[in-house]
Amino acid sequence: MKKASFKKNIFFKLFGASLALFFVAFGFQASAAEPIASSTVPKATLSEAEPIADTDGDGFNDQVELTLYHTDPLKADTDGDGFDDFQEVYHGYSPRHAEPTKLNAIDSDADGAADSWEIRLGLDLLNPDTDGDGFSDGDEIDQGHDPRSADAGTIEKFITVSLAGQELAYSFNGVLLDRFAVSTGVRSMPTPTGEFSILDKVPTKVYGGTGYDFYYPNTKWNLHFTTKRLRYYIHGAYWHNNFGRPMSHGCVNVAYPNMERLYQFAQVGTKVEIS
Repeated sequence: MKKASFKKNIFFKLFGASLALFFVAFGFQASAAEPIASSTVPKATLSEAEPIADTDGDGFNDQVELTLYHTDPLKADTDGDGFDDFQEVYHGYSPRHAEPTKLNAIDSDADGAADSWEIRLGLDLLNPDTDGDGFSDGDEIDQGHDPRSADAGTIEKFITVSLAGQELAYSFNGVLLDRFAVSTGVRSMPTPTGEFSILDKVPTKVYGGTGYDFYYPNTKWNLHFTTKRLRYYIHGAYWHNNFGRPMSHGCVNVAYPNMERLYQFAQVGTKVEIS
């Protein structure tokens, strides 16, 4: 539960909040108001010439509360769960729901884009079509278009995999959307390194079988990124939960909850860098 977790980690919470408020005090409000690590509050919500008041003293200025988080600028704890809005967002929870709800697990406007994505990209949490062009924010992200503009131009998507860190991250127009632990190839069957691109998307696939010492049928969400002697994929893995350490035969194993969203996000041609 969120509340139990907060109590167990109260020291780290207070340290993090103090550090964030230190940045606010010295004029770094955009960084201090980061809703999730590595993201920043869009500059359009801030005024450098005329600082905007933080009426409820929760760490977010009133304009950010009204236009980005849709929280109450007159109430430090919008959802009344005992934790102020800043602290909830700082730890990745929604400040609008009293029940413990992760921002990356909720889609308030049912547009296909998680609240965490919308906050990072400066979209409207309660408007499924931020730019009013007739296409939902989630669909525009999936198709590589800017959900903040009716312009039909394409936006760069990028996937990176760290072998040393056993971690995958992906971004949209340079904005980090998510990162999580993965399992790459073991030493005898290493994952290829270099710069690649998604060559094909395969909804379900069988790995192993006759002639192999493993058999993983009906594996969901497979992103083919290179072919050497074998084909290599970034794909879901249901047969282990040891993400964060090498486990695979060369592919990149991803937990199903993370892989489904990544599969929807990635397109044929999306750049992949493995190092």
